[in-house]
This record gives sequence, C-alpha cells and structure tokens, in this order.
Amino acid sequence: MINNVHEIVPEIAENVRGGNGTAYAHKLLDLYPGSAIKSVGVVRLDPGASVGAHSHNGDEDFYYCISGTGIVVDNGVEHAFTPGTLQITRDGETQAIRNTGETELVFLGALIATPSEFK
Repeated sequence: MINNVHEIVPEIAENVRGGNGTAYAHKLLDLYPGSAIKSVGVVRLDPGASVGAHSHNGDEDFYYCISGTGIVVDNGVEHAFTPGTLQITRDGETQAIRNTGETELVFLGALIATPSEFK
C-alpha cells in the first residue's frame, strides 16, 4: 500500500475533543483491516487551535512534530512540542495538544491497538 499526503483531501474538524479552532487531518491510513494500526495521518492545527484532553483505552497514540511550535500535554504535564519531538500516549493515559506558534503546527499521528499481551 502506498499513499501520498499531497494527494489526500483533509478532513476538517472544529473544536476536536473539546479543543479550540480548526484541525485538518490528512488520513494516510484509516482502520486497516487485520492490522493493529488503526490510523496514520498528518494533522495540521491553525495558530491557537488545539485538540482537547482525551484518554486512550485499548489503543496507543503518538504525535511526532514535523513543523511549527506548540505544547503537548502528556498525562496532565505540559511539554514543548517542536520539530523532532515525539509524544507517546499508552493505553489508559491522556494527551492534548495546542498550537502556540504563529504558523500551522504540523504533526504525524498514529493510533495503534494495544496488543492483548500488554494489557
């Protein structure tokens, strides 16, 4: 399977998970049958936009910063989110993210089912 982010029309969402502003999700992979990978995509947040705090149950998520600047909240603790930063949310943990910069915050996100042997 080959997908190119430049060929994907983004899904546009407002106030994601109780956050603010607009998020654009370029879904490279969504609910791939027979795989632990639930989704992979590039997300863009407008300046001031955020994804509200949410928990993961039965899956794990990661955010990898491509460009822009923001704050990622890992289990209630804020951390700088700049290019090269990876944030991982394990099964049962919480996360949130917000764009604190003057330009779009762009990150790669992936949602993966937690294997039963790790529960």
